[in-house]
Amino acid sequence: MAHERLRFPTPTPPAGRALPGALRDPLRTVMLAAAVVTVVGAAFPFLRIWKPGEGWTDVTGFQGSGDGGFVLEMALVAAVLVWLDGAWTSRIVPLVAGPAILGATAVVILRDFYQTASLMLAGLGNSGGRGNFEPGFWVAVAGAASLAVAGAIETWRVRGRLSFRLGASATSFAGVAGAGIGAILGFMAGSTITPLLIHDFEGRTSFVLVVVAVALASLGAWLGARVATAAARGFGRR
Repeated sequence: MAHERLRFPTPTPPAGRALPGALRDPLRTVMLAAAVVTVVGAAFPFLRIWKPGEGWTDVTGFQGSGDGGFVLEMALVAAVLVWLDGAWTSRIVPLVAGPAILGATAVVILRDFYQTASLMLAGLGNSGGRGNFEPGFWVAVAGAASLAVAGAIETWRVRGRLSFRLGASATSFAGVAGAGIGAILGFMAGSTITPLLIHDFEGRTSFVLVVVAVALASLGAWLGARVATAAARGFGRR
């Protein structure tokens, strides 16, 4: 009696995990990287000055008028808008053009900081001191300018689908709003908690403040998007 050979189905290899949407589009990846570069630049000192009898001192963007903090917050919001698929594919102009607008605004703020700091350095030289702009400032400028240019290119590329009418679904709109609010609250929490734990706030510990604030802002954006999206879906089923 002939015996039939048992045949087993060919095993199907497990499907590989797809890259996040923000990393599949080259221009989108560039915008995300530019926002991250801006955050990194804003986290480091903007100036290094020397005064007679005091020595060298680092000046961060969080001192004085806090221009570096504003730039960092704008870059965080821009990164959220670029990362979220709902905002990237939206038809609403403020969501799509938001990264370009935030990048351009950050450039203007950094330009004003440069003008003010240049006058301060000139006055410092008259009193025997000296100083210079640190790499962190120029990194922030490069990141913000790249974000503005890449964002403008993306806005022009998809201009045909854009509208000022709020045609987005409540779920996607809630996710974007929740992420933005969560990022801001997280950053504020980090900025408030760190000085209470570390007292040398105006010195080297300002970098620690930025690291903690950015970490809490990222966590807040993720939680905010999840909670707001779930809430919008729950209300939509009623």
